[in-house]
Amino acid sequence: MNDFEIAKTILNKIISEDITFSAALKSVYKKYNVAPNSRSNISALLGCELRHHYLLDNLIKRYINDVDFDSTVYLRFLITNKLFLKRFNDSELYTLAVKNLDKEQVDKLLEFVSSTKEIIPEDMDKTSPEYLSLRFNTPAWVIRMWQKQYGKGLVFKVLKANYRSSIQTVRVNNQLTTSFELLDKRSDFNLSLVEDILVYTGKGSPKALEEFKQGKIFQMRMATKYVIDRMEVEPIKGIAIYSDVNNNIVFDLIARFGNNVKVDYINNHVQSFYENKKVIEERGYNGIAQYNASSSSIITCISRPVDSVFCLCKGTSFDSLRSAPDYFLRIKQEKLDSIIKEELDALSECSKIVERDGKLVYMVPTLSKKESTNLIAKFLTDHEDFELVEEKQFFPFDPYDSCLYYAIIKRKSE
Repeated sequence: MNDFEIAKTILNKIISEDITFSAALKSVYKKYNVAPNSRSNISALLGCELRHHYLLDNLIKRYINDVDFDSTVYLRFLITNKLFLKRFNDSELYTLAVKNLDKEQVDKLLEFVSSTKEIIPEDMDKTSPEYLSLRFNTPAWVIRMWQKQYGKGLVFKVLKANYRSSIQTVRVNNQLTTSFELLDKRSDFNLSLVEDILVYTGKGSPKALEEFKQGKIFQMRMATKYVIDRMEVEPIKGIAIYSDVNNNIVFDLIARFGNNVKVDYINNHVQSFYENKKVIEERGYNGIAQYNASSSSIITCISRPVDSVFCLCKGTSFDSLRSAPDYFLRIKQEKLDSIIKEELDALSECSKIVERDGKLVYMVPTLSKKESTNLIAKFLTDHEDFELVEEKQFFPFDPYDSCLYYAIIKRKSE
């Protein structure tokens, strides 16, 4: 199979079989033993198609009638390459594209693409969810919800910010090194707004760095570290974490307080559980008691109430719109109510292990008032023994480069 055939196989898995981008790449690359250089080209082509998927849908439907998705794949690659990627031979893709399509219709479409800079229909209202969906490859129902909750101006800034990659940041392990020592040694690190968080400007992932393998740094977002700082954790009074999303908060606590800090870690994210378990065992972090359990089993894992409790819910994870090119396919409007119920249940279960005067922080990587301020208001109505200390919604266009929401809640003395 050539690179275009492999790319088509992967795209069909993503769209038709509902397999995630990363899983589809991994399985097909392994099956056909794809060379590294080809992997780079294929990934770039697929990522570019997915990031303009709605626009390509609209464009093809305007010129080609009654055609199934599979027949349009090579045409999608051709338009993607012609407009955005400019990496492959157009003539080869054109030959593949017209095999299963009407040549005259394809030629008219390509003539339009070559003759204009404005691919989106000019008669569309440029503030409408439908127009913005085509421009920023975001579901129209999501944009409609955001506009209702935050206003059109703010939402436009969010969509523009989502169209660029997230800033890569790492947390410095203060037990092994310092920010200034790393800055002296490496030119691909810069200071960030948050203490002990460095911005990585090098190529690829910081996971490939020797400092990462040595445990001197680990991945963490600025907003996450900001929230932990606000908690003012006192380890002697007990710490517990419940999470169903991949995170490194337990390693942040080790970086703050040393390898023997006591933490009960209930992890409901399977991949994260085994990855963290391996690191915890290899580095001898003896104070971490890790459990693979759901929110309904928190009480069975914790023997006594603690002072600081972290509740990290995956939720809709709208922050993934930037990092996962196929995320827009995964989020479904009909799942919102069940997601919100799961978040409220997890928060309520976590509240049961907070001691008097203790603090509970709810963190979710989302941009939805239903999962954030409204949910916290509902929780406080149902739990009169808790009071709100502070809450904040980060936006991807602000300096913290995130759409994380957090609320710090305190259990009353009486």
